[in-house]
Amino acid sequence: MRSNFRYRPLVLILLSAMACADDGALQKVEVFAASGAAQREADTAARIIIGRDDISQYGDNDLAAVLKRQPGVSVVGNEVRMRGLGAGYTQMLINGDPAPPGFSVESIAPEMIERIEILRSATAEYSMQAVAGSINVVLRKGASGAEREWKLGAGRQNGRWQPAVSLRVADKLPGFAYTLTGALERTADDVAGRTTETIADSTGMLLALRDTRTRNASSVNKASLTPRLHWTLDNGDTLTWQSLLDWYRTGFDGVARETVLTGAASSYPRNGAASQASVLSARSDVSWAHSLGTAGKLTGKLGVNHNRRDTDYAFHGEAADGAPLLLRGVVSDAIDDSVSSSGKYLGRLGGGHALSLGWDGSLISRSESRRQRDTYFAGGAPYALDEDYTADVRRLALYAQDEWDVTPRLQMYAGVRWEGLQTATEGRTLSEVRTRASVWSPVAQLLWKLPEQERDQLRLALARTYKAPTTRNLVPRRYTVNNGNGANNPDFQGNPDLRPELAWGLDAAWESYFGKSGVASLSAYTRRISDVTVQHLFQHDGIWIASPFNNGTATVRGIEMDVKFPLRTWWVQAPDIDVRANAGRNWSSVAAVPGPGNRLASHVPATLNLGLDYRLSPRMSMGGNLNVQTGGLARLDAHASSHAGVRRTLDAYALWQPDAKTRVRLSAANLLHQQQVQGQSYVDDAGRSDSVTALDGSAALRLMFERSL
Repeated sequence: MRSNFRYRPLVLILLSAMACADDGALQKVEVFAASGAAQREADTAARIIIGRDDISQYGDNDLAAVLKRQPGVSVVGNEVRMRGLGAGYTQMLINGDPAPPGFSVESIAPEMIERIEILRSATAEYSMQAVAGSINVVLRKGASGAEREWKLGAGRQNGRWQPAVSLRVADKLPGFAYTLTGALERTADDVAGRTTETIADSTGMLLALRDTRTRNASSVNKASLTPRLHWTLDNGDTLTWQSLLDWYRTGFDGVARETVLTGAASSYPRNGAASQASVLSARSDVSWAHSLGTAGKLTGKLGVNHNRRDTDYAFHGEAADGAPLLLRGVVSDAIDDSVSSSGKYLGRLGGGHALSLGWDGSLISRSESRRQRDTYFAGGAPYALDEDYTADVRRLALYAQDEWDVTPRLQMYAGVRWEGLQTATEGRTLSEVRTRASVWSPVAQLLWKLPEQERDQLRLALARTYKAPTTRNLVPRRYTVNNGNGANNPDFQGNPDLRPELAWGLDAAWESYFGKSGVASLSAYTRRISDVTVQHLFQHDGIWIASPFNNGTATVRGIEMDVKFPLRTWWVQAPDIDVRANAGRNWSSVAAVPGPGNRLASHVPATLNLGLDYRLSPRMSMGGNLNVQTGGLARLDAHASSHAGVRRTLDAYALWQPDAKTRVRLSAANLLHQQQVQGQSYVDDAGRSDSVTALDGSAALRLMFERSL
């Protein structure tokens, strides 16, 4: 196995060279960090703002890497979680609208993003499908004048090059402004792993022991484009058209070699898989704003979305001696189309009230087809399976909210939202499934600036939120595994009787703002969820199947802290260093699942980030961040459980600015290249089976040259 320690001398050499560069005067104005902190301080609804500088700081090539360093956010695989909760409890928004079906955080390049807003509690204006909270990704907006910027760079990981290029063009003219941002990028990875499987009877006697070595190579070629046009009309109205176009093509090639130490082998001890997928995502909307003078303001938006995924997959299974046994080919596609509409009236009333009334609706159509062909070389009959289904989802929401400045030190927010969902699904091999649900969601928030305290304040929020079941979980279609079906590797089948999960939540926080940009926060939260979705694991004709169903209640609670400040706030003679730290501790319990470890949706128990940013001179800065996510035992039901190891990630960057328009950014990700460990267990009266997988970690280097024209 290649060691990534070979990168460290190169990192040290480049950092030293940059630190020794000319340190002549270079004017740099830090604007958005201060405005982000000021907006966080003033907003009645609690939100954390991550500005453009923070997004680009580490030169990340995907959104998940940016988010994992933020307070209260964790990333498991490519799933972004707030309060450690995944599986749909965290809501992703794009420009304030729910992310369309088929959306992936991999699809948006950080270059496309203006800012990120983390909303810990729900608001009536946005969808209430935010049990854990919401993350709003705001796309790049216009500039105050002419702007030209391009970036060119490359990264290297596991011996594979990862080139990237982006371009941004913007200008503001009388009555008109435009922005165009584009990016091209390729990422590639090659990961080795090892899976150990053990099976024992009720007395503990070992029945089977298998060791499987895997090697998986993957690549992603990605292109993104974000055009934006903005008009200011003669009567003061504004009209804005903005689109997001993403295309990416993924490739995968993996092999597995099984060694049997005790007992029987799996069905295909030597196997491999290869796939290619092409994904096109297009989003476009037009928004209009009209001022009513002292009476208020009207806004409206109409948007369309299109997402198409085409996949070609092949699996080949062989005997231990290499004799071919199975060739499986699968061709599939999924298409998601939607139309959305929203509008709002905002009016200033007497007594410090700001009233908002609005609607938000969408029509979503999803179609999916799958063609599977199996060839058995040992004499079995060929197998063919043709499946397709369509799903239509209609969503309508109406809301009202009032922001009230009770006194100069007390602000209140109250709102209510009604949201209805209707789903209809049918397919060639499926019975028609129709579901209907609606939720009333009141929400209230309070911001109190403490008396005789210049910039200390308390927040309190109460809201009712929900989580709607996904289409995949509703459709009673069987998703089969290729090899080794068992209690720790079951097939999956949806449940058309799933109901939405409803939650009452309470959030409280203390915040202190100090110096020019210092902020410290301590918060706590709790959620009580009814009709919680849990796993039903069973056998049918000797095949293990997992299916979701509603069963009882769950409770979630936790505490979070975050702090950010320049060291010179407390020590005038200190180096020019900014300190960043945030941590969260989460607890959850599912009443229907016995403990210990009966956590909700593989809840991440704790997160920690420690970061430093050091400006050596006006031309040179560098920094680093340590991210830690804990794991541990998670019970899925009375017999099945999973286990995740602790994840530690160390990232670093160096930025050299030879002049006011040029930047050279060197970043290093995952310098600890720690293994990722994940396990599954199943225990019943007949015995115990365990599966533990360890994936090798690798460091990555990325060098970017950025130039403003």
